[in-house]
Amino acid sequence: FVPHFKTNKGLIMLTLNNLEYKDNGTKLVYDYTVLGDAKKFFNFQDPYYIKFNDDVSQTPKSIAVIPFLANMLPIAWFGNFNISVEELDQDFYDAISKLKTEFQKQYPTYDLTGEILVNKKVKNVIAGGKSAMLFSGGVDAYATYIRNFDKTPDLVTIHGADIEIDDKKQWSDFVSFVETENLLKRNNKKFIETNVRTFYTYHVELLLKDLGWWGKVQHGLSLIGSLAPLAYINNYTSLFIASSYTDFIDIAWGSTPAIDQSITWAGVTVYHDGYELKRQDKVDLITQFSKEKNVNFKLRVCYSELRDEFNCSNCEKCFRTILGIILNGEDPNTYGFNVDGKVYQKLFRVLQGGSASKGQQYFWWELMEKSKTCENPF
Repeated sequence: FVPHFKTNKGLIMLTLNNLEYKDNGTKLVYDYTVLGDAKKFFNFQDPYYIKFNDDVSQTPKSIAVIPFLANMLPIAWFGNFNISVEELDQDFYDAISKLKTEFQKQYPTYDLTGEILVNKKVKNVIAGGKSAMLFSGGVDAYATYIRNFDKTPDLVTIHGADIEIDDKKQWSDFVSFVETENLLKRNNKKFIETNVRTFYTYHVELLLKDLGWWGKVQHGLSLIGSLAPLAYINNYTSLFIASSYTDFIDIAWGSTPAIDQSITWAGVTVYHDGYELKRQDKVDLITQFSKEKNVNFKLRVCYSELRDEFNCSNCEKCFRTILGIILNGEDPNTYGFNVDGKVYQKLFRVLQGGSASKGQQYFWWELMEKSKTCENPF
């Protein structure tokens, strides 16, 4: 029996009936019912779940529901339906209206109307001062890692975000990289598997006029919210997520200081790190750190299907990172790339293909500006 609650905006379309732990307390499975027009947004062959490499079964229900809501709420806001849950952490509940307001600012021509009904709000507190950061191994992540090096944060990577869950080979390579990289040996590693990009249908993509749901809306709240049970079990009170862009780039994006730092539960503080740094500033920081510490480490920037080495070293993202390293007088081959004197010929072939996004154009403008002052390229 699914109760037909009503709010001032109409019938509840999505109801979380129950959640349970499986696989020795490591996997959270959510039982939810969807009614009416909202059904078109969900892939019922692949319902949302999240799995950790820790037993998180002692997590209060009011916190365990957060990963689910972090992914469902934006769909409800843009899709104009309501969500009902039995209980929720008070801090996260208070954050929801702030988050909705921030998305409304980014999308002023959209009417974000979905609401949430919570029967019981619970005030939770996490005791402890440990920290964790989302870690992908790329330029943004390594810059944040270096800036918080002395905090020795636990490193958390999510399978299902950048690497598809069915891609076991690439995931195995990534796990091996994180666990064997000498620079990272001081840090505990945590891994999460969750189908954050496959539990919904193409109708969610169509909620945006110009598509790009994962990047433009979902990913910041989704990735941070996924950490909630892990934060409770491991006493994380500080969480770091690396910035993708700076305030120099005026585009709608799902991870900004205003969005990410509004997210909280049980007193947790989220830091959107490096927003004041351009991408090339981050490459500069990485190469400077490498030289000062006299340590070599690999950057993992590439998820190309053409990749058969650590990075493919032939895509736009690889080339902009390679060039940024060269302009710092460093050899890209010591940072996980495989290039030779033909790199410029290949680079210009990719650039001449066109079709760059506004963000990509800005990154290449940064490289142009850097080249004007570069005296000793590699």
